[in-house]
Amino acid sequence: MAEKTTNAPAKKSASTKSTTTASAKTTKKPDIDENLNLDTRVTVKNLAGWDVTFKRKHDGDGDVLITKEGKQRLSRNEIQAQVNDGNKLFVGVGNGKHATIYIEDAETRQWVGFEDENNPQEVFTDELVERLFAMSQSDFETSLSTYIVTRAEKYALIEAIKRLGFNDYHKIMFASNYTGYKL
Repeated sequence: MAEKTTNAPAKKSASTKSTTTASAKTTKKPDIDENLNLDTRVTVKNLAGWDVTFKRKHDGDGDVLITKEGKQRLSRNEIQAQVNDGNKLFVGVGNGKHATIYIEDAETRQWVGFEDENNPQEVFTDELVERLFAMSQSDFETSLSTYIVTRAEKYALIEAIKRLGFNDYHKIMFASNYTGYKL
């Protein structure tokens, strides 16, 4: 086993990276804290306007059903298995960007590689819609295709426009044409 070169507490890691110091000793850098219990259940939220379902990979047999805009508690083991299997509901278009299912626990999002301290996960929120509608019309039109990618996000955008009460006709019409959903 590699020797430690620091006085930091020992941490367990799902995957480790080796580094070499000036004294040629190898230290393993942990990716997760040993206190991150993989059996702990954390909340995930369905961002889509319809029910989603997927087969369990780790926590037994059967399917998981998350209702429209609903929440479900899953173990970190199950979340890891879904992410490692490439379940698009969790990983979206890659690394959790534009995911349909949002992991509400920040430690778990960091552990599966969806975000770090400097780069939060890119998911649909009402704040995103407010930022988009605060833009000029030309910026709105160019930014919409960057921030609103998946079918779930397109549906959620139209629902957010209704819920938040925006009344900018040109932006609403552009959003309606872009998404294919009518207001």
